[in-house]
Amino acid sequence: MNAHDDRPAGRPAAVADQAAERPSSRDRLPIREIVVAAARAGYRNAGRILIVAVVVSMTAALVEVIAHAAVDRADIALSIFSDLGVSGLNLLGVIFLSGFLAQLVGEAEHGRPRASVRHVLRTLAWGRLIRADLLVALLVAVGLVALVIPGLLALTLFAVVGPVIEIEHRPVMASLRRSAHLARPHIWGVLLLATLPVLIASEIPAVLPETVGGVREILIFLAIRGIGEAVADSVLGLLLVELAYRLIDLDRARAAVAQVGQAGQPR
Repeated sequence: MNAHDDRPAGRPAAVADQAAERPSSRDRLPIREIVVAAARAGYRNAGRILIVAVVVSMTAALVEVIAHAAVDRADIALSIFSDLGVSGLNLLGVIFLSGFLAQLVGEAEHGRPRASVRHVLRTLAWGRLIRADLLVALLVAVGLVALVIPGLLALTLFAVVGPVIEIEHRPVMASLRRSAHLARPHIWGVLLLATLPVLIASEIPAVLPETVGGVREILIFLAIRGIGEAVADSVLGLLLVELAYRLIDLDRARAAVAQVGQAGQPR
């Protein structure tokens, strides 16, 4: 056995390489640290986050109320057009909030320079983020229709596509591959920190009033959609961004260790 080879005698090289690729204790996803860091970033910027999140969510909620009140549901074509417009506005709001939270987490925890809301609006990769969000939604929907488990797997593997685009400025398909690459070694941690909160947040619309006709129903709708979802989306966004930063750091550390190991091997 070569003097530079640390593998145990008789152990196949492939087995040793596979063991080296498994995350050690120092490579495991620090779930508690991620939650604490996300909470810390949220606490330091609570005012900015709540103002932006509530404005975004309340605007979308008001447009939805107006659309439901103004559009004759007997007109199928107009109803579809109205619903698509409301969905598009919701998507833009979620993307902007995600980008804004990525900026705040970067400022609070990762040395990113401070930026204004206007700067985020101007520099956000709107096109890539919209395409990525729609593509992930399609993949998850197809997976859920197929056997449920593939949909949950897609939701987990692509959980940090948006933050990857915002942090590393990658194209859409490269970001999908990068997200899956980052999540795969830490699948259970990502499931806990991303997939489970996303599933919980997706249940919020279930408590909305079935009809929004009277003043009471409108106020309940605005409270849930404008405030409840704003808080939920903010918490989820902070978690996903911090998760993405930690996954990227772990991947870079693993890559650096692998390079050192390759450099130390005999030629």
